[in-house]
Amino acid sequence: MNYKLTFQFFILFFFLISCNRDNIRIGKSHELGAIPDDILNVQQKSDPFLMNLKVDMLDLPGHDDIIFDGKNNIAYASGMDGWIWKLNFREEKATQWIKTPVNPAGMQFANSEKNKILVCASKLGGESYNANDRVGLYEIDTKTKTTTPLIIDLPITVDPEPNFIAKKSNRLKFKLKDLNAQNSRPFALCNDLAVSADGNRIYLTEPFVRENASMGSGAVPEAIGLYPHGKLWMYDRKENSISLMLDGFTFIDGILLESNNLNVEESVLFTETTKFRIIRAYIAGWKEGDFEVLHENLPGLADGMERDDKGNIWVGIIKRRSGVMNFLHNNSWLKSFVLSLPQKLLPISKQTGILALSPDAKKPLYYVMHDGSKITDISVAVPFKDRIYFPSFDKKSKGLYSMPSPLDSENSK
Repeated sequence: MNYKLTFQFFILFFFLISCNRDNIRIGKSHELGAIPDDILNVQQKSDPFLMNLKVDMLDLPGHDDIIFDGKNNIAYASGMDGWIWKLNFREEKATQWIKTPVNPAGMQFANSEKNKILVCASKLGGESYNANDRVGLYEIDTKTKTTTPLIIDLPITVDPEPNFIAKKSNRLKFKLKDLNAQNSRPFALCNDLAVSADGNRIYLTEPFVRENASMGSGAVPEAIGLYPHGKLWMYDRKENSISLMLDGFTFIDGILLESNNLNVEESVLFTETTKFRIIRAYIAGWKEGDFEVLHENLPGLADGMERDDKGNIWVGIIKRRSGVMNFLHNNSWLKSFVLSLPQKLLPISKQTGILALSPDAKKPLYYVMHDGSKITDISVAVPFKDRIYFPSFDKKSKGLYSMPSPLDSENSK
């Protein structure tokens, strides 16, 4: 036996382990393959962002999401400066509107009247916050501008089996009034949300759980670690309860609901961002408790999702998948060392893009990557009327970006 070689191996092993000073949890190796042909077959030969991109309201900073109130000709954007911005299309003007306790992220209107806004708010990497600046779900009255916290604490749970989908019979449900210091914890990262047709149920994604979790640069270590502790929660307004719907997935991010003819949610679509997948999980009906991977080996980090008037699904690809990420996910034993490196040393692609899917989410309709020269870090593609809007999750970004819907143009044929 070569004792010298064995000793050197253990020294290297303990060195690698000790490098992960932030104790980022590391998942199993995950093999990534080639981009699927059905996506490559709809990849655009020319880059529409170079010719068709329009930039309005240059005061608007980089933002994570945008929602539209067409009746009043306004929109709201969740700015990376900590403010929700109000966009007035009649005056072509963007102004700071409401500052949330921590940085606003995903947003939706709470009802069809659009007089209340639901916003996920989380810490942003590199920023400082006070102890009373709480992560969570907030509701904003558009008339009074009153901000009300709805969910800032969550039940404590144990690590589940991988890809856990709760059935009604075993669903962890807590009345909010019963949460206390012993059975609850702070909301780690409220990222995105979806609202049921009747407005009574709000679904919230929590991509990962750790102390001082944050978006942006704070999420990069989790993207490397690939540990499956992403969760989906459901807040029932009528019951004033919170339920754990999904657990044991990796970085649950964007979400869309799918309902039956009675407007009851039967399944959820979500992006498992750092595994480069889009998944459908069944939360009711005869398939309850099952899930299917609709798309894997995506060309980049799929972030938020939105539907257009025809039901087509638009996905923001915030960053292109790199060969380095392929290698790391295939060799998880290297991740402790990589996690010790300053983020500025990590090779991060400048390319960003969009992917459009059919209403059943199974068929790719359109795909393009942009070199990052006109816009960076597309967090979601939001259709409104005949245009697609592109929130840019970049502090250096300035303006509201959009272009004509490529599915309605000759360029998509």
